[in-house]
Amino acid sequence: MQALKQFVSLSIIKMDIPEFLIVVFLIFLLTVQSVEAKKNFKDDLDSAIKIEKTNNQKKPFTEIVWLQPSMPRHFNPAISSQVSIAIIGAQIFASPLRYNDDWTPLPYLAKNWNISKDGLSLTLNLVKGATFHDGKPITSEDVAFSIMVNKKYHQHKTKFSPVQNVDTPDAHTVIIRLKHPHPAILLAMSPAMLPIIPKHVYGNSEDLKTHSANLKPIGSGPFKLKEFIPDEYVLLERNEHFFIPHRPRIDRIMIRLGVDPLSQMVEMKLQEAHLMTEFGNYTGLGKLEKIKHLIVTQAGNKFSGGINWLAFNLLRKPLNDIRVRQAIAYAIDFEFIIKHMYKGTAERAYGPIVTSSPFYEDDIRKYHYDKDRSNQILDKAGYKLGPDKNRFSLTIDHMPAIPNQQYDIALYLKHQLSKIGIDIKVRSFENFSEWLDKIGNWDFDMTLDYVFNWGDPVIGVHRTYICDNIRKGVPWSNTQNYCNPHLDKILNQALTELDTSKRKALYSDFQKIITQDLPIVFINLGLNNTVYHTGLGNPPINLWGAYSPLDEIYWKKPPDKKYVPVPGIKKNMHPLKKIVLQTLILIQQVGLYQAREILQEPDRGFMDLKGSGRHVIGLTKDGFIFLDNSNQARPGLDISGIIDMKGVSLLSLFIRAADGKFKGLIRSKGVWPHPVTHKTGTMSAWCGKLTQDSIICALEWEEEGNIR
Repeated sequence: MQALKQFVSLSIIKMDIPEFLIVVFLIFLLTVQSVEAKKNFKDDLDSAIKIEKTNNQKKPFTEIVWLQPSMPRHFNPAISSQVSIAIIGAQIFASPLRYNDDWTPLPYLAKNWNISKDGLSLTLNLVKGATFHDGKPITSEDVAFSIMVNKKYHQHKTKFSPVQNVDTPDAHTVIIRLKHPHPAILLAMSPAMLPIIPKHVYGNSEDLKTHSANLKPIGSGPFKLKEFIPDEYVLLERNEHFFIPHRPRIDRIMIRLGVDPLSQMVEMKLQEAHLMTEFGNYTGLGKLEKIKHLIVTQAGNKFSGGINWLAFNLLRKPLNDIRVRQAIAYAIDFEFIIKHMYKGTAERAYGPIVTSSPFYEDDIRKYHYDKDRSNQILDKAGYKLGPDKNRFSLTIDHMPAIPNQQYDIALYLKHQLSKIGIDIKVRSFENFSEWLDKIGNWDFDMTLDYVFNWGDPVIGVHRTYICDNIRKGVPWSNTQNYCNPHLDKILNQALTELDTSKRKALYSDFQKIITQDLPIVFINLGLNNTVYHTGLGNPPINLWGAYSPLDEIYWKKPPDKKYVPVPGIKKNMHPLKKIVLQTLILIQQVGLYQAREILQEPDRGFMDLKGSGRHVIGLTKDGFIFLDNSNQARPGLDISGIIDMKGVSLLSLFIRAADGKFKGLIRSKGVWPHPVTHKTGTMSAWCGKLTQDSIICALEWEEEGNIR
């Protein structure tokens, strides 16, 4: 019963349950017995739901479901480096070049290219016949327009800052004129770096930041935006007129948004989803690796170079004091984070450039846990402990995604910093837009963030530290408001230097300065875990990974969910059994996602929340909820620990009922609460198998004669 109390106290079910109900949970004995169906209700339930089996021949399966933890603010990657925008943007928009795994550029919209001997111009020769999604031709004018938009609006200020102008001598020739040589100019032509957007759409009088086409894009890439439901999904469909013959090889990509890691794992296990990129739940990797139809790999995404860090707002006191920042760094036990919070799967980050980069410098100032040193620094700086044992208070924000790298670490930092007298409030946000607005407008003390090197320091590193990229309202710029003119001079030299050895020396000096000034505390390197179905061919595990176009992905062998056959529905069968069978048929015919929506429609007969509490749940045999049309239990919830006073597992009873024990029907008391009244009276449940590893149960409570 201890597991049950923990279940309630942690609010795993979405409601505040009074303490006395917890006592009820602990006192009542779970009793189970087989029962006969009492009364039929709604004889016309079948007609209300109107589900019919069909023998129509199925079309070839040419859709993939791709899970993304964050929601895009819009679909214009020319003005934003947000991960979800860049990933989806690589499908909607084409770029001049793409890359193979050894960093060699390949043709894409540009069939060939040439850099002048003096390094001051790049000529692109575009393919002929390429069109935007509205049928208009893609021309050199569009490429020039896209570059200048990117230069003006994008957070990666130094990516195109060397561009002086772009000449377009004819419709298929682009000449990019540079103020000085650009060591990463070809990399800047990549899918996530330079999406080609139509000038005839985005070049009107509308503000690019709020342009109507940002949410209804006219793209140039392999897929078109079909539908966007905020916080739910993005549906992409095949561009029938894509300029590469016979591409893309699939018809649709369903991108499910804001899916938490536990739900991601369950949906991948059920084969309701087929692809996860940059999966951030390290504790779940071992479980996913054991699933036969899944492959877990760290291959791909070599370009990104993600770092999880704690950024300071240097406009806020006392964080403008370097001693405070250094004291905070010494108060963090980084080895504990790596060993216990990441289960040893992550690597410590020491500075602003990832260890895999050729420009990484190891001989820099490194911070190791030393609480006494932290206290001494703060005492000497004059930040004395008050009567409440606190020196001052600060707020830590975090991204509303990848919780084990953000929220969990924020809570850990709150605990650690309390040891040196810093009172911390953790501030969470409902969605990415809220967090981005706060950080971009400098309305924060400290924030956790996950930021990429983007292949070359010129593209992904400079932007965070140069003085002239302190731009209010622009997230992932220099939001720390850190400015060091000497450092700027070093980075400006690196921006124009083509000699690799000289660049290494410049970036060595840069890293030594940053780890001394410490506008950011670097925590860990990101692990680019990609999880995909074994039936997928050409999954995104190349150099650009999820940031590459998926025009080559296809199904070698479509997923076989191995649904258990559903017996026929009889008029006089138990009403809960009838609901379960109808739910099984519904899921098998339309899929889990669409079935969820139908099951929540109040006039369908699947729910009676104000009365008997009737609703439907789906769970895997290892105890993870994947469906609850009452929204009482969130997807991904683990109910395997719910037991009665005799130690009988409720999950085991559900499983036994689905296996045919008790004629499929169980009755329990004092364990699972009514979804509205929260009372734990007698619950009846009928369960059936969806697959050999998952079951569907219909629940109802015998309160005030509500069972019919």
